[in-house]
Amino acid sequence: MTHFIVRRMRPDEAPALADLESEAWPAGLQASESMIRKRLELGHQAVVAVLGTRFIAAACFYHTSQDPTNTGRFPRDFERFSTQPASEPIRSSYVYSLCVTPAERGRGSVQRVVDAVIENARSVGARYVVGDGRCAAYAGSAGPGPDRTRCDPLFRRAIDDWHRSGRKPGIELLIRDPLLRFHHRLGCEFLHLAPDFLPSDTASGGFRVIFMKRLTRQEPGSTR
Repeated sequence: MTHFIVRRMRPDEAPALADLESEAWPAGLQASESMIRKRLELGHQAVVAVLGTRFIAAACFYHTSQDPTNTGRFPRDFERFSTQPASEPIRSSYVYSLCVTPAERGRGSVQRVVDAVIENARSVGARYVVGDGRCAAYAGSAGPGPDRTRCDPLFRRAIDDWHRSGRKPGIELLIRDPLLRFHHRLGCEFLHLAPDFLPSDTASGGFRVIFMKRLTRQEPGSTR
């Protein structure tokens, strides 16, 4: 069994987060140490799972006064989404770059990190936790490495239809993608499709599915 601890990241640990991103994300999607430091200066934070001295999973987030249901004012791309300054009064917690080192996938660290982010959002009175759902089943990515995902033709058609018509597909089609299925199991709802959100993510066709979890009063023994 893997023994790790989950905690908030310290500002001086930006290099360790950059190392994790280089393991977890394919080239072109990794944040540099300098970018991570820039985000921290904007009031962003991170929850990390630590094994020994290494980060094995993490999620970055910031608290904002924005309303995620206002699609017209939602950040148009990942650069804007991940570099907005934190703001008050707090309405939402925007989460991005949820990642895990390939060797630790399926061992519980991601769930623990997500639970900690949700708990933090509740503690500051946020009503929503919001993220940009990667959908790598759109085009898939073959070969070795952490980004191996099969293309799902039915899922791809559903995303293309959504983009063309503006009508959201049924949930059974959206959760054909493994990451969107993970978010759905957390109780998230899918708000809107964001085309050209991250063009360098060819596996997702540049798309992101923006999702939201509504926060309710915490039940005893649960952070979900």
